Amino acid sequence: MPGPGAPDPVLVDLGSLPTTAVSYVMQRFPDSAAWFADEVAAGRVVFDDAAVVTTSSPYAPGTSVWFHRPIPDDDAAPVTLDVLYEDEWIIAVDKPHGLCSTPKGENVRRSAVVAGRVQFANDEISALHRLDRSTGGVLLLCKRREDRGAFHKMFEERSVSKTYWAVAALNDRVGIDPVRVESRISKTQGELQAREGPGGINAITDVRLVSTFSDCSGEWGLYDVRPLTGRTHQIRVHMTSLGLPLRNDKLYPVPREDFDVEDPDNPMQLIARSMTFVHPITGDPVTINSRLTPSSHAAPGRDSH
Repeated sequence: MPGPGAPDPVLVDLGSLPTTAVSYVMQRFPDSAAWFADEVAAGRVVFDDAAVVTTSSPYAPGTSVWFHRPIPDDDAAPVTLDVLYEDEWIIAVDKPHGLCSTPKGENVRRSAVVAGRVQFANDEISALHRLDRSTGGVLLLCKRREDRGAFHKMFEERSVSKTYWAVAALNDRVGIDPVRVESRISKTQGELQAREGPGGINAITDVRLVSTFSDCSGEWGLYDVRPLTGRTHQIRVHMTSLGLPLRNDKLYPVPREDFDVEDPDNPMQLIARSMTFVHPITGDPVTINSRLTPSSHAAPGRDSH
């Protein structure tokens, strides 16, 4: 909720601050006013501290009001997620290329979280980490809200080991011996690409060439990629810095005009192929393998767990 002088349409029209938080939201989204009133009455609207918003809650500049807007209907076909692992607390699925991990913009129903909530009839399902929309492979979902903290902690402590398949061109910088890339990666809100820059190292990736193949487009390499940190677009940035941008990547090294259009027949060649961790609740070691393979090359045999 903006403060005095902000170029907000409601504040500009009123010439002053609204009296209540509810009146502000209803004026900000007049087409949803009736629906929002029902959400408030049902206690499903909260402030930053999770306090429930009521019709008498005062307008407080600088704070936020949180609620889930209605999921728009669309003509997209229902998404069925391939389950790789499931226990009492989590479900691991193979996220398809081109599917958002979490609801974003117009991609609400077309997201792994919403697809999972529908498929598993569980509105508490959430993603424990994210994969770029263009990346396929292992995505971990949590079944219950109260269990999220334990699993989030293992990601925060970097105790989850991840490996990826990547297809890119060949050069003399990466061979069968692992090459480590270390840099500082940052991403400015509103910009499409993440960038390397000066400062302390916050992104580390190990890359090695697994095999080579050729097709009508030329010579290609299949790479084993192991990110030791989790910066936005880290693998895409580091592969590009090695002179090996990912095959079918529309964003790196230079954004294409159709960068936001997914091509299901020619997806970006990056797959989150395995994830290994110690289960924070049972203490058991868990390894989850994707069933996806790079579309233009048969991946070598993988260990089964």
